Amino acid sequence: MSELMKGIFRGVRKEIANFANAALKSGATHVGKELANMERDDNQPLGLTFGTVTNSLMTGVISTGKDLMNQGVERIKASSPQEQNSEMSEESTLTKQSAEEK
Repeated sequence: MSELMKGIFRGVRKEIANFANAALKSGATHVGKELANMERDDNQPLGLTFGTVTNSLMTGVISTGKDLMNQGVERIKASSPQEQNSEMSEESTLTKQSAEEK
């Protein structure tokens, strides 16, 4: 395998590891907050308590998913060649305009 391909695979592996690490940290934080905020009542039947825990877990996982999607979109925007080309064309347009004004 060529050095280029090895470098690409190393980069992809690194990004996946970073993303998984962020997912675990974010997930633990959100689920922990939801469980801590869960209402506790000793008079509730066990089934209702189990449902409350399940709802708290689900809410935490959904919040984590939203955070990860936002992070992913931001990373894609930051590394997108289209975005970089757009910024470069804006800069060149501004440079041309300022040169024309002089």
